[in-house]
Amino acid sequence: MRILQINSHYDQGGAARIVAYIHRQLQKEGQESYVAYGRGQKSKEPNVYRFDLEPEIYFSAAESRLLGIHGWANGAATLRLVRFIEKVQPDVIHLHALHGYYLNYKVLFDYINTHKIPCVWTFHDCHAFTGNCGYYFACEKWKEGCGHCPQIDSYPASMAFDFTAWMWKRKKEMFTAGDKKVIVTPSKWLTEQAKQSYFGKYPCITIHNGIDAVQTFTPKGKAQCRKKYGFGQEEKLILGVAVGFKDPRKGAKYIIEMAKSLEQEAKVILVGWNKENDSMLEGVKNIVTVPNIRDTGVLAEYYSMADVFVLPSLAENYATVTLEAMACGTPVVGFSSGGIPEQLEGNRGIVVETGNQKGFDQGVRLALEGRTLDGSSLLSGEALAECIRRDNSLEGMAEQYRKVYESLLKRN
Repeated sequence: MRILQINSHYDQGGAARIVAYIHRQLQKEGQESYVAYGRGQKSKEPNVYRFDLEPEIYFSAAESRLLGIHGWANGAATLRLVRFIEKVQPDVIHLHALHGYYLNYKVLFDYINTHKIPCVWTFHDCHAFTGNCGYYFACEKWKEGCGHCPQIDSYPASMAFDFTAWMWKRKKEMFTAGDKKVIVTPSKWLTEQAKQSYFGKYPCITIHNGIDAVQTFTPKGKAQCRKKYGFGQEEKLILGVAVGFKDPRKGAKYIIEMAKSLEQEAKVILVGWNKENDSMLEGVKNIVTVPNIRDTGVLAEYYSMADVFVLPSLAENYATVTLEAMACGTPVVGFSSGGIPEQLEGNRGIVVETGNQKGFDQGVRLALEGRTLDGSSLLSGEALAECIRRDNSLEGMAEQYRKVYESLLKRN
């Protein structure tokens, strides 16, 4: 069985790391696996191909922002992808995130639909079935057709024009042609949304994300990690991710306000900090910033030394960082948005009302004490890590995808 995955990035960030995990696990099991991606660092791994050039990505981003049309540039790059598909001759194409200024939807789907190639499509957000946005929040126009978009200035942003109604219609036509598709999402929440969209004509199933919870993301020893990075053994440490901090969806303001509220009680470590955001921390004394960490081993040490990991996203699917933190034995406090509640079931963390600052602050305080909202004990350490090894293993995720590939091929 020959599988080709397509995504914006490879092994950089949540969805891209899932692509890499699936690719490596399939190869480990003797399957013929390939990955084609558009952006980011070039990989030296076998059967991994980056098909976009930097100028093409910049041009596509400029076109998207100026004209408000996303996914109709990058023609030459997508033709290179098509030639790669012709070379590989995959039995199944596994699509992931297609937005990101790297792909021409029409060129790709004209080829897929004309050649009737079976497709598995994993949704890591909602972009595939909206006119343009990655998360629609309270808007439900995506169910019948977009237009007059309330989020026109959010990613992928438009500076002036609103073509979301036109893009919704074109995407529906292209994406739902043919019957050889299976839609997969990492959360039950997003699966239910997909069923209500124009993808409801296809099987829509849930496969939870898996991570390396055996070799990489494991408890590293809180005491030795704190000593290594210069933190006190008795300090209360809260960890958060600062990548994309300017995006309101990430909930940066809730972390900053929580830090102020807990100034005398804990330190907040923000990993992935960009210096250009320094002004956001004016007057905040207990936040420690750390640049982006590419070494997953180092990242696991930061997860391991924290008392609690926070994820105040206003919209989220099934966050990989949440799994990574819990695999390192650290419980999580997050908002009740998207798939976060699913991830924190069984006392793995604390879920609070989305956007409730007081509730968020109180949830963090309780987590630092090792208690849930109802006063029971939070899972942590090895007990929490074992839950992730059991429910979110790479082997388990790859096995479920392999069964989907096989079932899709049997239908043809």
